[in-house]
Amino acid sequence: MHGFDEYYNWMTMKFFYSTILILAIISCTERQESNPVEQSAPPDTTVVDSVLIKQSDSFTRDATSIGQMVYVPVYSHIYQQDRKRTFNLTTTLSIRNADPYRPLTLTKVLYYDSQGKLVQRYIDSEIEISPLASTAYVIEERDLRGGVGANFLVSWKSKEPVIPPVIEAVNISTSSNQGISFLSVGRVLQERSSTEASGN
Repeated sequence: MHGFDEYYNWMTMKFFYSTILILAIISCTERQESNPVEQSAPPDTTVVDSVLIKQSDSFTRDATSIGQMVYVPVYSHIYQQDRKRTFNLTTTLSIRNADPYRPLTLTKVLYYDSQGKLVQRYIDSEIEISPLASTAYVIEERDLRGGVGANFLVSWKSKEPVIPPVIEAVNISTSSNQGISFLSVGRVLQERSSTEASGN
């Protein structure tokens, strides 16, 4: 009989504490529902740039041009240790229209070797580059026709004065567990005159 009383008391206490635990859980749930967590609104993925929404008469171009001929030094390979050992490179010529409103037109992209001989013409007809757009031309690592003194001549023009494009070349290689990369910046050789512009 004594054992039955202990068992009864144990079951009673178990039921009592279980009831308290259930009531506590229900109470917490009701409080959470009455005070829901504020969820942040999804981020606005629409990028609004008031400067680029429309052409602004107040936009000032500090330096402008209506056309240029630009020289860009590039390297199909470079020497390492001595002139008998070379390191082949891949070259990417990048031409970027930096004007946010006005297009420009590519008229020539010519690739020359170390002796100044024309290797390749990269465009057969004029190509328009939209505002803030870009184009690129690649010399593959296995193409060694240019040599260490290779270069591009890039010519462009525009109907209205524009911010001159950014013209540069990235020379890179990761062959033989070695990594090398460097930038070649274009140099303006000639500005297009207003007389040339009026003739077109």
